[in-house]
Amino acid sequence: MPTEHFYSELPVLDDFPAVTDLSCYRELPDKWHVIVADIRNSTGAIQSGLYKAVNILGVSVISSILNAAKPVTIPYIFGGDGATLCIPDSLMSQARQALIATKLLADKEYKLHLRVGMVPVSIIKQAGYKVLVARHRMSRYFIQAAFTGGGVEYAEKLIKDNKNGSPYRLEINEPDAMADFSGLECRWDNVPSPRGETIALIVKAIAPAIEEEALIYSDIIKNVHEIYGDDDLCRPVYAGGLSMTFNGKKLSHETKVRTSGRGRQAYIYHWLLIRIQNVLGWIFMTFRLNVGGVPWGNYKGDLVNNTDFKKFDGMLREVLSGTPGQREQLTNYLEDLFRNRKCVYGIHASGSALITCLINNRNGDHYHFIDGANGGYAMAATAMKHQLKSLCSNQSG
Repeated sequence: MPTEHFYSELPVLDDFPAVTDLSCYRELPDKWHVIVADIRNSTGAIQSGLYKAVNILGVSVISSILNAAKPVTIPYIFGGDGATLCIPDSLMSQARQALIATKLLADKEYKLHLRVGMVPVSIIKQAGYKVLVARHRMSRYFIQAAFTGGGVEYAEKLIKDNKNGSPYRLEINEPDAMADFSGLECRWDNVPSPRGETIALIVKAIAPAIEEEALIYSDIIKNVHEIYGDDDLCRPVYAGGLSMTFNGKKLSHETKVRTSGRGRQAYIYHWLLIRIQNVLGWIFMTFRLNVGGVPWGNYKGDLVNNTDFKKFDGMLREVLSGTPGQREQLTNYLEDLFRNRKCVYGIHASGSALITCLINNRNGDHYHFIDGANGGYAMAATAMKHQLKSLCSNQSG
């Protein structure tokens, strides 16, 4: 089949634990590239109070590339302080322009360094890795990518390597580069946990072969489910917790992104538009009106279902609502695996979840990227990296 349609033709998994079944994956074609984007020193940015900026820049990368890729369907995953996407050769030029424009946005609006790069699949394969891709259904409208094979992780390491990664990293050499961020929205307040706390969890299995890793991940997913319960119990976003914000600072993030490079007049117009739309949205949803062909009484329920609160990209990533006791039980289980050198992990607990949205249309086709407040995935990743260093130092000793 034409490689451009590789992803859209993959079968869809309806059961999340199936992401550990290697037979469900297909290898990304040679004429594709892996895009990696992350905020350099995201931990420092989060400690400075910029955790929402870190989140929205990660989603901005996804928004700009998806808009550039239309109508081609491509795989992507939001990582908290960045994103991973895959594109065919035919979209290289558009993707490059979009990534450089998003780097400009990060630098101009937030003084943050967004590190971006594109690594050919052929380079990844030469290094002995594969990019294996699957699709799994989160809801009627939201189908999410899954990755394994070590190729995505290798691409990330290469992009972060100042010496060997330089041929694949993109720098700002087009100061007038523009991107289309339409559809990106950030209008919901933090969602408080209904059960006491919200955790961001990252787990990386350790094994000499991906077949053995898959068995470890299967066991971890099963135990997380046993501890935290079904999706309806542990999902960090719920209809009763959704409240639109009118806080100027919080709404400014969307305005900065959507009007980047378009001048003061565009900024003011979007600043006013958000507030008007929020008022109308509150009215429509509260009174369950049908306006513009959208049954607004269903909107919050669709939003809840269309969240990416669990995913797999060679590591397990989940944002879960639970109790401190459940977190302690999960930590004890993962700590036992860590002591037996079967995994490294990071858990970051907060009181709420953050939402950043991509809206294609409001009649169901909208997706919502979830992270834990106050750093979420980025802080969990930092804890996981400390464990990995500890394991490496013990091995060398």
